[in-house]
Amino acid sequence: MRTWLTVAESAEYAGVSRDTIYTACERGELHHARIGGRRSIRVKAQWIDAWLERHARGAEHAGTSERRSTDAAAP
Repeated sequence: MRTWLTVAESAEYAGVSRDTIYTACERGELHHARIGGRRSIRVKAQWIDAWLERHARGAEHAGTSERRSTDAAAP
């Protein structure tokens, strides 16, 4: 695998759309490097893996707190 991935390659690697990669970069959620022009972004596979892990953990915690509030409301 190549060291530096383009946005399209990053999206394919992560299984998401190119827009999702751009948005994550803009929000500062996904570590990236800008090369030359405004939209010339490069990402390393390990940065994508770390980003996906953070989101996976966030989804797990959200589901847990959602279940807790539902359980508390139940009679």
